[in-house]
Amino acid sequence: MTEQLGHNIVDDPIALPSTNLIKDGRRPLSVLVVSESSLEQTNGVSGSVKHILERFAERGFSAHVIAPQPAPSNGTYAGFEVDEVPTVPIQKFNVAISPKTPIIQSIEDGPKPDIIHIAAPISKLGHAALIAGEELGVPTVAIYQTDVAQYARRFARQAVDGVAPHHTGWLRKVSKAAGDKAEGIVAKRIAQMHNMATLTLAPTNQAKQHLESFGVKPSLIQLWGRGVDSTLFNPSRATNAQATQLHRAWSHDGTMPVIGYVGRLAPEKQVEQLAALNDLNVQLVVVGAGPMEDELHQRLPDAVFTGMLHGDDLADAYAALGIFVHTGNEETFGQTIQEAMASGLPVIAPASGGPIDLVESNVTGLLYKPNDADDLRACVTRLIEDASLRRLMGTNGLAAVQGRTWPMMVDRLIDYYRLAMDLNLARRA
Repeated sequence: MTEQLGHNIVDDPIALPSTNLIKDGRRPLSVLVVSESSLEQTNGVSGSVKHILERFAERGFSAHVIAPQPAPSNGTYAGFEVDEVPTVPIQKFNVAISPKTPIIQSIEDGPKPDIIHIAAPISKLGHAALIAGEELGVPTVAIYQTDVAQYARRFARQAVDGVAPHHTGWLRKVSKAAGDKAEGIVAKRIAQMHNMATLTLAPTNQAKQHLESFGVKPSLIQLWGRGVDSTLFNPSRATNAQATQLHRAWSHDGTMPVIGYVGRLAPEKQVEQLAALNDLNVQLVVVGAGPMEDELHQRLPDAVFTGMLHGDDLADAYAALGIFVHTGNEETFGQTIQEAMASGLPVIAPASGGPIDLVESNVTGLLYKPNDADDLRACVTRLIEDASLRRLMGTNGLAAVQGRTWPMMVDRLIDYYRLAMDLNLARRA
């Protein structure tokens, strides 16, 4: 039964599980959720954890959360207690710095959970949870969500470039070597973490291949995508007053196509690539915030910057766009791509990482050559000039994500929990 369950789920990282797996009639589980991201921050890790907790509450699960500070103001989320650990900000991302021993002790002294869910393990926090799981005999499910190894490569090379921005050939070699070394160190760390877990869940085939290249055992990896809120993000929003008003303003009363980006304004997102569109007759809209915001204002002088948006405001912003452009080459998934598709938008994204699994080129959108400004520009121009193609891709994209609701995806995650529990029992037998 365990082998069959694993086979059914891994066949398609996006498709939904069968109904008999969701409504299995088995008891609600007790889950310890250890997140490497504060629930008060806006990113893919914390967003996924919140949706998971909301579904736990609906299904009558019990859960406890350990996450970097700050915790929610009342110390809970979806009715579940959230314990915070000390952090240090890196690129405006709170990274846990708590020593492992007290975390391990705290987990082992608390009620024994059925499963330990570890979201994006990389720091001492995630490592401590994996050690505690091993010592308690509790199965652990590690979620791979962020390509930290690629980030390390980028930051290391940028550090060298910052010292010698006009460096000679030998310094370029130093820059490359620094990036390679940093990526190798972090890749080894990622492999160490995920090889400790009972089960690792990767969001796409590309991400799974990355993990295997780092040294994670293929037998430990399964595929689990992300959900999208189709009630919040949907094409019908384009007709509401707020979205209509935004589109009228951004399109200059319908005289200019509106091209939009949504996401964190950080180096790894490569939003500066949108400068390739500066001299096109389009209105660029950038939704989000982050450490590169000031620089992007200079590099995209004619763009509209909305800052960070949430909920209805974010959904209305999607609805007011005409084309969605995603720029990051290092995405393990690309949640904003799904949100754009659910909003009925054609998508343009690099043929790299998560977008390869999410965007079917010439069907739901266009994939451009990574880091190729001319190809990005050509893709945008093609869609601007072909209204029927835009509509067709928007319709196809909506159909592609129609069934990927968060409740269904979390139910599928719970099936993986039960698989991990079976594997753990078999391993310890």
